[in-house]
Formats: sequence, C-alpha cells, structure tokens
Amino acid sequence: MKTIITTPSSDLAYSDFLHGGNVVHLPHLDTAPADEVLHHLTVHAARGLITSRRPPEHVLRSWSEHITGTTFLSYVTGTPGRSGIRDLVEFTQPDGTLPALAAALSGFERWFTLQRTVPLPPAPGPDGKDVVLVGAGIVNLITALYLWRAGHRVTVVDGAPAPGGDDWRRYGCTHAGDDARMFTFTEMDSYNNQDFHSGPPPYFRLPVDRKGWLATGDRPLSAEERGWVEEFERVPSWLARAYNQDVFAFTAEAFHEWTALRRDHPELFEDVVLTDDVLRLYADPDHRRSALARHRALGAVAREFTPDQLAAEFPALAHAFENGALAGGFLVPGFTVGIHRFTHRIVSFLRERGVVFHWDTPVRRVRRDGSGTVTGFDCGVPIPDDAHVVASPGVQGRALLAGSACEGRIHGVLGGWMRIGNERARLPYSLKVGRRRHVTEDANVTVAVDGDGRPTLIVGSGYGYTGAGTDADEAQLDAIRLGIMDTVERLFPDQSHPTASSRAGDNYDFKYCVRPWTATSLGIYHAETTVQGRLFVINGGHNTGGFAQAPAIARAVLASLGGQPHPMHALYHPERFTAFMPEGAPVATAPRAPAASSI
Repeated sequence: MKTIITTPSSDLAYSDFLHGGNVVHLPHLDTAPADEVLHHLTVHAARGLITSRRPPEHVLRSWSEHITGTTFLSYVTGTPGRSGIRDLVEFTQPDGTLPALAAALSGFERWFTLQRTVPLPPAPGPDGKDVVLVGAGIVNLITALYLWRAGHRVTVVDGAPAPGGDDWRRYGCTHAGDDARMFTFTEMDSYNNQDFHSGPPPYFRLPVDRKGWLATGDRPLSAEERGWVEEFERVPSWLARAYNQDVFAFTAEAFHEWTALRRDHPELFEDVVLTDDVLRLYADPDHRRSALARHRALGAVAREFTPDQLAAEFPALAHAFENGALAGGFLVPGFTVGIHRFTHRIVSFLRERGVVFHWDTPVRRVRRDGSGTVTGFDCGVPIPDDAHVVASPGVQGRALLAGSACEGRIHGVLGGWMRIGNERARLPYSLKVGRRRHVTEDANVTVAVDGDGRPTLIVGSGYGYTGAGTDADEAQLDAIRLGIMDTVERLFPDQSHPTASSRAGDNYDFKYCVRPWTATSLGIYHAETTVQGRLFVINGGHNTGGFAQAPAIARAVLASLGGQPHPMHALYHPERFTAFMPEGAPVATAPRAPAASSI
C-alpha cells in the first residue's frame, strides 16, 4: 500500500522508512495548495496520507472517490469532518517525529490487515466434529487437547516414529531437540531490524563462523531461499516493531491459557521438571539496561538484582561475575518444562480419552483441483472427506504447503544442544543468557533431570539457517557447538560432563533441531475450505516460540472450526506483509564486518 508523508522531517532521510518504495516523502506538499496534494495522491495511487494538518473536506472526499478501497489519514492538527466520508479511516498523531510517523504507519497497516481478513465459512453443523491433526509437535498436541475438550473426535498422524524410539535426526523440532522448553513473555521475538536508523542485519549473508547465521556451507542458495532472505531484509523497522507487538500480544494470551491449563489439568504437569520463573543474565551492562526497560514496559519483571546480589544468591554464578562474563540480570515470570516428559504425558492423556495416534504416517501430498481447492490428502491412513484437517508442518512438511499461500514461507533455522551436570551448581531457576556479538548470542540454560533423576542443565543456543530443508554444513554446526562450549566454560568453569544416564536419549555430546521460521518473524495461520466444505488449517513458522504460543494457536484453531474470528487469523496471515508491501527493490545494504569477539 502506497503512503505519502508530507510532514517535514530531516530524520526520514536517515531512516529505513523510505527504502522499500511504499512510503514516499514529499515535504513540499505540507504547505502546497490542497488541489496539488490531491493530484499527488491520485498520481501515486496512494491510500495513505500522513500530514501536519487535516486537508479540506472536499480533497478527502475526492481522494476517497478516486481510490479503490479504504483510504487512511493521520495528522497532527485537525478534527474529523462531520459528514463522515465513506471508506476513510483517520486519526491524529502527537507530532512529526520518527516514533509518531512509525505509529501512524503501523496504524495504517493494522487497519489494512484487519480489513482484508478472508471471511470464515459458516459454523459447521453437529456432523463436523472429526478433526485430523497432521504433525505431533507441541503445537498440535496442545491443539489436540483443546479440540478434545471441545468435544471433537481427534486423530493425529505424524511422519516420524513414536517419540523416543529412534535416532533424534528422524524427528521434528519438538522431539529432536533436548528435553527442555521455556515460556517467557518475549520467547517468540522479531529478528528483523527494529532500529529506525539502521539497515537489516546481515544474518543470512554471513556464515555462522563469521557471526552470521548461514549454515548451508558452499551450497548456493536456491531462488526460493534468496527470495526468503530478501523478504527478511525488506521488512522496515517501523513494521518490525508493529509485528513484534502482535507477537508479544499472542504470547500474553498464551500465558493466561497456560495458567488455566495448569489449574484444570495439573496431572499433565506432574514429573515434568516444571520450574517457575526465569533468570535473565547479560554479559553487557547496556544490553541488560535495554532488556530491563523492554521487560518493564511489558510488565514482565518479577525481581531486580544488583550484580552483588546475584553473585551472593546464586553462588554457582559468582565466578562468572568475577571474571566479567556476566554484568547483571533480573528475574522474569515464566516457566520451563522437560518437553519430552510433558509431551509423553499429553499423548498418554489423550490416548486414554480416545484420541488416535498414527506414527510413521506422513501426508505425502495435498490434492487440489484445477481451481486450487483442496480435494483430499494422500496419507498412509485414510483421511475422511468429512474431517477438518489441521497441519503444523514444521520444516519437514513442505508437501503440506504446496498450492497454498504458505508455500515457500517456512524455512529452517537450527539451534544446538549440550548438557552439563547441575549437582554442584544446584541452580534453582532456568536461565536466559545474552551475549551480544557472540556466535551463540542467546542461550537457554534449563533446569532438568536425567533418566536417573540426577540434576542436569540443558544448554540450547545458536542460529543456523538451513534454508528450505534441514541439512546443515558440518563446519557451521561445529561453530555453534564451539560457541555453546564457550558459554558453558565462561559461566560454569567447574562443571563436569554429566554422568551417563540409563535413558539413551540423554547421552550425547552435541545435537541440534531445526526450527520453523518465517522471513517476517511472524507465525503463519492459514485456513481454507475444502471441496467437501470442511476446513484445512495450516499453522507454523513460530521460530523460537512454538511452545510458548501453543495454547493461543489452539484457541485460533477452535475459533476457525466454530466459524468465529480470532486476531491470529489476520495478524498471522501468510500474506500479511506482501499484501501491504508488494515486492519492490530490497533494502540496499552491504554485508558489515562483524565486531571482534573472543569466539
């Protein structure tokens, strides 16, 4: 959507607001005759106008009549006209600063997005109670629980073996990673540029061992992968900030759902190493200050500490503060669980209540007719025509996306895992550790126990882009492994390798899982009607937040099946970005040399 800004602003030229070509700055129009403003609005086919003063009524009316669809107006001075111009959305802004301009643009985008939501089909009758879930990761397992509670007949099919019975490389993210997942209010986050005066980060232009995220080695990126990276770089800072607020809103919704689940189904949370609250730690004082301000704004600070208080209260961390590896931290609300234990409990709970599971049963193809409408599914077990289908494909389920608006939008970014003992440290909280400009910038250190009940710390960290698949270059995997080792050695220099466990899955030196990501850092939610009048729903691409947001996603699925709206249907629409910002020239940027670091 094209927007014209007439507000004088010297800062705009030094921001990324104008780089995509969808926002045009014409400051001479701020004092130009009204008819000249109208001329430029119509010539540019602009649907948005940000200006210092509200234009005259006849200009707005003529603009609205010449432009197809809703027009959007924001101004500093003026009051809405009494005549009520059809299809005009208008509001005021406090001034002409970059934050105010960003807020106005974000307001336009939100109205645009919410208005173009595709209406859901009518609520199904009493016969529409059969639902087949494709994929048995944590998102679909929580969805299965919600569907069962709502009275649906649920079947789950998954292309991998039953969890825990095979090599970890055969599983999706939930069951391939280690036995640790974390909820915090910022668990799912935006990694696009949010600095008004900066360009896109060069994550996908540099390999891991040069402080980038590329884990594809010498293999050249495909056209689809290059397009995915370019879309990541096209998201302007003002829009990335707006997206991030939507992401945080769904995580806040999920928090209330998690709280209710713990109250209503306490048996699911027994013996899963449930640990409340998370201690966030930072190697850099400025990083800690900015993170604390961010969490205060979200109301997500449980307790603040001085460095001396942290060292005294958590003796295992005292050495890290003494040697300068840590500069400070604070406690945030949240929790961690052993995800393998937790999913085992959910599967057992659902099976006992009639939910059917089929393992080693991939959906090989989604059948579509000449118009693109879904006609059926090729699967090892028949999927009834009268069943709704909900797919959570991860990275490996590309066949499920073919022919839909989701095709090509979910790529892989891996993270690595290592274990150390917790018998000496006896940390009572799981940790989030921030190390700016490090190979593994963000690390989760999760309180756990092994198969024999011994205290363990599971360290997960790293970002490695695998593209449209899941294969990673060995040298880049080794860079992530060395990065995690460095974090462990800096934080816990006296911790030993854990004792061998009787549970085979606990015994490894290094492994990884490939997380489903999108270029916009938004999740994906897509629903379409099959030829039989049932729903085919696709959700995914939640990067580091699939576990955290799982109950909110389940609520969105329930709403779809009931013919009801949910904000996720629009705000996680796979075409949200491309509909508002049709493809133009990517933001020009040269790969920047990474800052010097110890590893």
